[in-house]
Amino acid sequence: SRGEPLPAPEATAIAPPSIPGPRQFLRLELPTEHTTSQDARPLLLTLGLPTLGLAFAITILTTYGPSVLLPLVHSPAKVGAIMGGEGALALVVPLISGSLSDRLDPSGRWGQRLPFVLIGGPLAGVGLALLPFAPDYALAGLTILAFYIGYYLYYPPYRAIYADLLPRRLLPRAQSNQAILRGVGLGAGMIGGGLLISAWTPLPFVLATAILGISTLALRPILRLQRTCPARPHDHVANSGSTKDLFLRNRSMQLFAIANAIWEYSFAGLKFFIVLYVTKGLGQSHELSTAVIAVVAVAYVVGAPIAGRLAERFGMVRVMEGAAACYGVALTIGVVFTTITPMLLILPLGALAGSILMTLPQALAFTLAPSANEGAAAGLVDFSRAIGVVLGPLLVGLAVSWSKSALPATHGYAVMWPMIGVPLLLSLLLLRLLRGKAEAALS
Repeated sequence: SRGEPLPAPEATAIAPPSIPGPRQFLRLELPTEHTTSQDARPLLLTLGLPTLGLAFAITILTTYGPSVLLPLVHSPAKVGAIMGGEGALALVVPLISGSLSDRLDPSGRWGQRLPFVLIGGPLAGVGLALLPFAPDYALAGLTILAFYIGYYLYYPPYRAIYADLLPRRLLPRAQSNQAILRGVGLGAGMIGGGLLISAWTPLPFVLATAILGISTLALRPILRLQRTCPARPHDHVANSGSTKDLFLRNRSMQLFAIANAIWEYSFAGLKFFIVLYVTKGLGQSHELSTAVIAVVAVAYVVGAPIAGRLAERFGMVRVMEGAAACYGVALTIGVVFTTITPMLLILPLGALAGSILMTLPQALAFTLAPSANEGAAAGLVDFSRAIGVVLGPLLVGLAVSWSKSALPATHGYAVMWPMIGVPLLLSLLLLRLLRGKAEAALS
C-alpha cells in the first residue's frame, strides 16, 4: 500500500484532540493510505499508551533513583557511574532487539514485536520495583541493569509496530501523538514522583511499575489488529540484515544516524548544562532555572502536535530543515548574552523549534529504511541517540572548562550555546541530502 498515490493533504486546522471512549477502542481499524489522521486517532492513542508508561518509568528511575543509591554507595561519582549505564547499554541492546524483531515470523502467535515486549516489560518493571528495597550497592546495581536491559529490549520493537501498521503518510502525526504522551509521562514523573517519594520512598517506583504494566496491556488489541493485517509487499522479502548492516550498507541511513546523533547531542548538552548556565554562569537562583526548564517543557508539549501538522502540509524533511535552522540560530547567538532577559525572550522560540525537530526523527528513519527493516531502523534510532547522549555532556563540559578565561562574564558557561547550536546548523547539510530520498519514499 505504500506505493499507492497519496491523497491531497487534509485540512490542518488545529483542534483539541478528542479522547476516544472504550467502545471506540474496541473498533480499532487497520488504516489505509486514504485513512485521515482524525479517523486514526483511536489507533494512534491506543498504540501510544506504552510510550507514556515507559517515559514515566525511566523518569522515576533517572530522577529519583540517585536519591535511593546515594545512601548505599556514599559517592556521587559511583551514583553517576551506575546511572550512566544507560548510555552503554543503549549502544548494544537496541541493535539486537530491533534487528531480531524483524526476523521473527509475523504470523506467529505473538507476532514479530510482542515477544520482546513480553520479556522486556516485566524485566524493567521488576528492576524498578526492587530498586528501593535493595540492601546494598551490588543488588541496587543489578536492579538498574535489569531495568535498562528490559527497557531497550522493549522499546525498539514496540516502536517498529508503528511502521508495521501505519502508512508512511501518517507516521509524522503518529510521532506527534507519541511525543505528547512522552511529555505527559515525563512531566508526571518529575512532578508526581517528588510527592510520592516524600510519602514512602518505594512508592513512585512501585507505581511506575504498575503504570508500565497497565500501559503495556494497551498492545493487546493492537496484536489482534495485526493478525488481521494483510500481507504487505515486503513481508516476503528478506530484510537486509541487522542494524549494523543497515548502517554500514545504506547511505541514507548512515546520513540519518549521523544527523540524529547531532540532534541528540545538542539536546543532551542543553539538558545537562542549562541549570548550571543559569545558576553558575549568570548567577541566578535555582527557582529561576526551574522556570527556564518549565518553559522548555511546555514548548516540548506544544511543539509536538504542531510538528505532525506541519509535516503533513509542507513535507517532513522541509519542516525539519526549518526547525533545525531556527533552533540552531537561537542557541548559537546565546553566546553573546550575559544577562537572563534576552535568554528568556529567545529560548522559548528555540525550544519550540527544537521540539518540532526532535518529534520527527523516528518517522524519518522509518521512511528511509528499506522494507522489512523497521525494527532495525528503530534500533538505529536508539543507537545514534546513545552516541549523542554520551558525547553531549562530555564535549560541552570540556568546552566550559576550557573557556573560563575566554568568557569570564559567564565563567565559561556561555560556550555551551555555540557548542550545541553550530552542530544543529551543520545537520542542515545532511537533511538536504536526505530530502530527495524521503520525498521519493512517500510518493
